[in-house]
Amino acid sequence: MKIKRWIALVLTAVMAVSVLTACGSSSGASGYLSNNEVNALLDTAGSDVQVVNNSTLNNAVRNAAAEVASSGSTSSVDKSVRNAMSWKISDILSNAWNQFLGSLGIIVPSIKVGMTAVVTEEELKNNTGAGLWGGNTTAIAPVNTPEKFAAAMVLGAGSKLDWLSDVSENRISTTYSVAGSKATTKDGTVYWIFAIQIQLAV
Repeated sequence: MKIKRWIALVLTAVMAVSVLTACGSSSGASGYLSNNEVNALLDTAGSDVQVVNNSTLNNAVRNAAAEVASSGSTSSVDKSVRNAMSWKISDILSNAWNQFLGSLGIIVPSIKVGMTAVVTEEELKNNTGAGLWGGNTTAIAPVNTPEKFAAAMVLGAGSKLDWLSDVSENRISTTYSVAGSKATTKDGTVYWIFAIQIQLAV
């Protein structure tokens, strides 16, 4: 009888260790952006843009990060987020048609566009490639944190879309959303997955 209890105790200990080992695995999706910090950085850069929370975008990016963590590949990130956010060209053309009809007073128009970016944590720490976004990123340099990278994306997009306000005499409004999530693959590579969505409305 004592041997059965001892065997049961040993098996319980082995199971507990295996469960804890599985919980301690370093792969998976984690780490998210702070919109408050992104907005503070945008303010520091002199931008009047403020990002808003978008739970659909957050979920799309987190799901893409989970895919990267499990597969080890970043090749499907853009497609995964685009499909979840309806950024496919057919959706954009449909929304553009609705915008045209809206300008005739038929429908209230709105167009959503977006883009994704994937960087390794090492690239992020070393500020590799962050300058490609344009905009006034010197005020928040070095762009070496997830929030700074997201702010740089918004600044770059904002600098490309400023002319819309002028041409439309401020009739076109823009709403910005950003999301980011960290993905650690089984081989220990750490990626940050970012996405920005810009919603244009008349």
